[in-house]
Amino acid sequence: MIIELLNQAVGPVIAIFLVTAMFSLGLDLTVGQITQALRNKRLVAKSAVVNFVLIPLVAIAITRLIPMDNALRMGIVLYALSAGTEGGPKFVQIVRGNTAFAFGLLVVMLVFTVSLVPVILSLVMPGAHISIGELVSKLILVVALPIGVGLYLSSRREKLAARLNPIFHRASMVMLWLLFVLLVYVNLDAIATLPVNALMGGLLLFALAFAIGYIGGGPATENRRALAIMSFARNGSISMMIAREVFTDVPEVLVMTTVMAAASVILAVLAVVCMRPLKTPQGIDLK
Repeated sequence: MIIELLNQAVGPVIAIFLVTAMFSLGLDLTVGQITQALRNKRLVAKSAVVNFVLIPLVAIAITRLIPMDNALRMGIVLYALSAGTEGGPKFVQIVRGNTAFAFGLLVVMLVFTVSLVPVILSLVMPGAHISIGELVSKLILVVALPIGVGLYLSSRREKLAARLNPIFHRASMVMLWLLFVLLVYVNLDAIATLPVNALMGGLLLFALAFAIGYIGGGPATENRRALAIMSFARNGSISMMIAREVFTDVPEVLVMTTVMAAASVILAVLAVVCMRPLKTPQGIDLK
């Protein structure tokens, strides 16, 4: 009974975390900073190659090299295809990466994921149907709207934005740690019952995606950190939604994407701790 209630709480907790995190990011950024960050065409091109070509290919290679059930293999590949985790820019901000670039890259990734992944799956699986409207409405509510309000306040109501910023920064951090504990607790059985080879494949994908992103970020440390985090953490909610709608007769696909999504949050928190960030612009010591 308790597990069921906590499992039902995961969705609302994720939504609250994303809303507070995106609003906090909007208070810190301006539209000019985001567009300026995306003018580095070489970095944007490398980021696109890393996320839309290399990481999916790495996922396919891993699932072919490591023996595992076809459903688990499909879950890993589907997760790798779903680029653009909404919480990525917040993690980038915490480790003092290039937050403006991370948010601009998030927009590019989400456009790719929402528009092309359903097409790719439809070609691979004729008859597959994915609700684009549901994906878009979700992104508008938990990502675009909070970011937009934050950007508006930062440009038109600077004093109010300055007062709200530390409050929502702390709130997003509290929700992040709550989500971390909740995902570990709720998914502990699913993680424990998965075959070891599937878990190894998932962890290897995370490690290689992080490394490829870090290397592809170029010489600037802030760009390396931004691309590494935005590359290794994929969009778990979209991959789970697709798995639930398309692979209705193969529940193991949803189990694998759920485990990958939970693991991405856990590993992102660990990555933040290991990168030992300094102080945030608000002077809050995150350590």
